[in-house]
Amino acid sequence: MLDAAAVAVGAALVLGVFLDVLATTLTMGEGAGWLTRRLLASLWGRALRLRPRGSRSRLLSDVGPALLVLTVLIWVLATWVGWWLVFLGSGSVESAETGAPASAADVAYYAGFAVSTLGVGDFVADSPVWRVMTSVAGFGGLALVTLAITYLLSVVSAVVSRRALATQITALGSTAAEVVVRGWTGASFAPAFTQHLVGLAGPLATVAQQHFAYPVLHYFRSAVPDESAPVAIAVLDDALFLLAAAVDPAVAPEQAAVEPARRAIARYIRTVGGTSAPPSEDAPPPTPSVEPLRRAGVPLRQDALGREWLDAEAGRRRRLQQLVHEAGWSWPPS
Repeated sequence: MLDAAAVAVGAALVLGVFLDVLATTLTMGEGAGWLTRRLLASLWGRALRLRPRGSRSRLLSDVGPALLVLTVLIWVLATWVGWWLVFLGSGSVESAETGAPASAADVAYYAGFAVSTLGVGDFVADSPVWRVMTSVAGFGGLALVTLAITYLLSVVSAVVSRRALATQITALGSTAAEVVVRGWTGASFAPAFTQHLVGLAGPLATVAQQHFAYPVLHYFRSAVPDESAPVAIAVLDDALFLLAAAVDPAVAPEQAAVEPARRAIARYIRTVGGTSAPPSEDAPPPTPSVEPLRRAGVPLRQDALGREWLDAEAGRRRRLQQLVHEAGWSWPPS
């Protein structure tokens, strides 16, 4: 006997999950489906509350992979449940040997092998319409598995790209002042240092777009801060800030070397910020120190890091600080 309510609920669940999967794996408009975005944000928030900010515990480092696997499992299980409700409500599933109506557990088994395309065959649909629906479930399950595997591999690749970017940046120095001082030769900034800054614009843009496509990246937290992209990007941004607002323009690298990386970081902030929490109203992070630069003999502006410069950068630095905190780390020392 047809149970229209069960069929409608099951069909809505299957369609909703499939749309969420498509939005998460294929579209670039929102970065993830409604269900996936809210589920990931909620679980990550709970994980952050379990550990103090800046902790080196592996708990947060393991949350990202767990959330990725959990997302795929929820897609599969929700699809399975949806088709179970559809076939259960249809009352069309019967034993292939005896023709006896299938129990609720048997229908769950039938929906499972239909979605997984196993096609065991000990239970069948009793009409052509529901046999076609069984095929639809099989094609949908095949598409789901294919998209999920592609998504998993793409996210893993993007995680590697993020850590490679962080390593490239921390190779220059672990603090903003150290980055600037290491680039100083005693008379000018080394050409290799300037080229390194220019070369970072491309990887920064790539990581920003990967975040937009795969918001789950926001929840992959490195085990050490040196491999954390938000921390490394915060260090780089403050180093570029020092070059622009503290170093004497007569010796500072040309704007053509600094601006591409600055613009790429701004794009990163807009993109990653768009997939995380709303902007924070917290105070900006501490002003980077110019004392290491002075001790190294780097010529400084008379108005180094003046109020006008700090006010202009306050919103940008506040947003970066929020991204660092959301990744489970503290703002890097200057």
